[in-house]
Amino acid sequence: MSERLRVYITGEPGVGKTTLFLKVVKELENKGFKISGFYCPEVREKGIRIGFKIKSLDNEIEDWLASVNLRSNIRVGKYYVIINDSTIKKLYEKIEKANIIGIDEIGPMEFSIPSLKYLINYVLKEKKYVIAVVHRKISFKDGKNFVVTRDNRDQLPYQILNYIISSLNSLD
Repeated sequence: MSERLRVYITGEPGVGKTTLFLKVVKELENKGFKISGFYCPEVREKGIRIGFKIKSLDNEIEDWLASVNLRSNIRVGKYYVIINDSTIKKLYEKIEKANIIGIDEIGPMEFSIPSLKYLINYVLKEKKYVIAVVHRKISFKDGKNFVVTRDNRDQLPYQILNYIISSLNSLD
């Protein structure tokens, strides 16, 4: 198998992992890389988190991932997981056309959905270049891990970007 690049971002809740991830993705896109994947922003009502959406990185696909208000058979913490498998299929189709895959986040909620777990495992097994936010209780040994803190979150996007670009240049 040819060389692969894996970048994993982790850290405590609320430290800025998604913000950092989206900055790195945007900078890579600005540099001409074709990136696809998804992120899972929280949804708040009156300052209280009520769930999560799942969105493609280009924001063309959006669906509920989990909610406290919409019921389903799958529950993670206080959230009911409610994503539609057709949304996962659309994300898969976008991922197939990209050379770098971005995922925010890989965690217990995402792994509780069989079709999303399959998609994540497919990306990790088959795709050459992956940047992913990983839940703090999950770790992967096949890549470079970056831990986000309040102290390093402003500098870390540039460190990650430089690492990715230099790694891709050495793989060519």
